[in-house]
Amino acid sequence: MAGSGGQRNSKSDMDWTRRIHEPFLYAALTIALTAGFGYGALIVGSVALGIVPGTWWGAVIQAHGHAQLFGWVGLFVLGMGFFFLPRLRGVRLQNTERLPYAFALLVSGLGLRVIAQPALGFNPLGEGTIPVWQIAWGISALLELAGIMVIDSMLLATLRVSKPLTTESPAYPVEPFAQMVFLSLNAALVVNLLGVWTAIAQDNTTLAAAFNNLVVTLLLYGVVIPMAVVFSFRNLPLFLRLAMPPRKGVRRLARFYAIALCLVILPFLGAIAGDLFGALGRPLSENDIRGPLLDMVQAGGAVLLNVCVLVFIWQIDLARRRPPWIVDRVANTRPDLDYLRKPTRAAYPDAGEYGRFELLIYSAYAWLLFAAVLNLARVASTFVPQIVVSQDAARHALTVGFITLLIFGMAPRMAPGFSQKKGVAYPRLVLVTFVLGNIAAFLRVLPTFLPSWDVAITLWGFSGLFGWTAVAVLAVNLVTTFRRA
Repeated sequence: MAGSGGQRNSKSDMDWTRRIHEPFLYAALTIALTAGFGYGALIVGSVALGIVPGTWWGAVIQAHGHAQLFGWVGLFVLGMGFFFLPRLRGVRLQNTERLPYAFALLVSGLGLRVIAQPALGFNPLGEGTIPVWQIAWGISALLELAGIMVIDSMLLATLRVSKPLTTESPAYPVEPFAQMVFLSLNAALVVNLLGVWTAIAQDNTTLAAAFNNLVVTLLLYGVVIPMAVVFSFRNLPLFLRLAMPPRKGVRRLARFYAIALCLVILPFLGAIAGDLFGALGRPLSENDIRGPLLDMVQAGGAVLLNVCVLVFIWQIDLARRRPPWIVDRVANTRPDLDYLRKPTRAAYPDAGEYGRFELLIYSAYAWLLFAAVLNLARVASTFVPQIVVSQDAARHALTVGFITLLIFGMAPRMAPGFSQKKGVAYPRLVLVTFVLGNIAAFLRVLPTFLPSWDVAITLWGFSGLFGWTAVAVLAVNLVTTFRRA
């Protein structure tokens, strides 16, 4: 079959062309329920039960984080993006015959990583097994990078046949953010490979701090937030009947955001360069790269980055300060034909077939606002010691709060349409994910503000259970939706 969408001769062809998102969403849910939220539930559960962390602790935490960012979030972003982004440029994804290879490389790399790194931490079979797990860990990073390179070749082929980008193109305002997503994803996988190989050379079971922090920063602020900008600016006005964001303002925001991201990651790049070229003969620590100038650069970048996030939230106009985009169209409709139109929910274009997805979207952005405020407070704490804000609180407000709840809201609203389904199988379960997801986020973030509270550790332990259950409910809803006639 030709990559440009030739005749489909089999069910497999159909799966990788018309429903290219489904395998990636299946894999994302599987990884989330095992190494993602599964490992997370075990980690917080062990703390709640009073199990003393050992040498395995750091390895399992990093494997859990990798599974969450590259597996749960990354595969969801890729699966939905493959279907959605090319259509903004008036084409479909090209060379889709390569997609199964990219999928196999990414998923096998992720699978090796979440097995090999914890195995290195536990080392249950003795010292002689360490080289085996080290080799597997190194191969996992190579496989993931190879997978994204295959995807890059497909995206380049798609760009070559896409319509010219004009100021009136649907992709025009969000194109810089889409480019940022794939540049950051590629950079994160390159840094991950360098970090894994450096850790193996130093007989460590975890990536050094600079490598790990750079990977996490690139994934959270180079991939997740920009992709949220793309999906939100293009879809939320349609799904929630909001005002259209200013096209030029969105594109201008991308410039400031890119500058801020570069400033934030600059110190990590300096530390990594020093380690790779032998300037440091020991594992990296944050203190290796700290100096007044770099501290100021990173603080300024963090302020600008989070201000951009606040501007992004303001431009989406979830508070409905401006009239919705349909007001001009309403004036041109035929009231005498209203009886032919399917009745919809008040203020929404659907009739409830996607469940109360809007609650998840609103709550996700409330958590993003909270995370941005916490991050700004953390910057202020470097100059005002009386301000104490945990990085753990800000990071999990962003990951468990914003990212996960946004997936919970966008997936039931968008994925059924991608699969030619009219709504989700169980609309009421969307409300269940709203409740479970917000409880998980609340229980994960609240204890970080009350570390001396006797109940804090118990609440933290329950957060993992609620998070895992919420993903399981989403999985049941999506899988049933995809498989029904």
